[in-house]
Amino acid sequence: MIQFKFAEKESGYESAMIGTSYNFNQPIENMPEVVGRLCKHGGGHSKSLQFINCFVIVTAPRYAWADFDTYRLTVKLSQSTNHTILKDELTIHDFEHGDIEIEYLDYLNKLRQGKEFLRLKRALPEGFLQKRIWNLNYGNIKGILTERTFHRLPIIQEFCVWIKQNVEHPELLPDINIKKIEESIDKKYKKQLELRVTNNISL
Repeated sequence: MIQFKFAEKESGYESAMIGTSYNFNQPIENMPEVVGRLCKHGGGHSKSLQFINCFVIVTAPRYAWADFDTYRLTVKLSQSTNHTILKDELTIHDFEHGDIEIEYLDYLNKLRQGKEFLRLKRALPEGFLQKRIWNLNYGNIKGILTERTFHRLPIIQEFCVWIKQNVEHPELLPDINIKKIEESIDKKYKKQLELRVTNNISL
């Protein structure tokens, strides 16, 4: 299943406040208000956001990673098909929403049993789930929320809602219309289901 979760607590908030206090030569206790005001602007005005780091574990389908990679996250480590794809039998739980034809799943497992590594790698559907851990900062998150809340891929919209609701300092990030985004997500998934039924594709 698609999943987002933090690997550990955020870090860098205090350092962001200290650095900003040096910049403005003001007491550190004034900095949350100053940073809150600055982060509404772009460019160097909000560079203190880059001090605040999160480590997020993301389980997502292969097709989503190219879009996520647009943001050049600081560091990312991923579940490698090179090392894992032949180890365990594939099940419907290895695919987004269990969305794979049973006959095709059997075909993939036959390739796995035959140790046909390259053919199996080439044959993996885009809905195959892979896990990554990201090191991203509030600057990255701000960019994602600013540009991608109504992305064509619902998984990216889901991430936008999740990250905004779960970071320790959401006041430093852009406001988003969570209700409207969730309605957009539901509409896309509903349309996908209707198309499958219309085209007589099994679930």
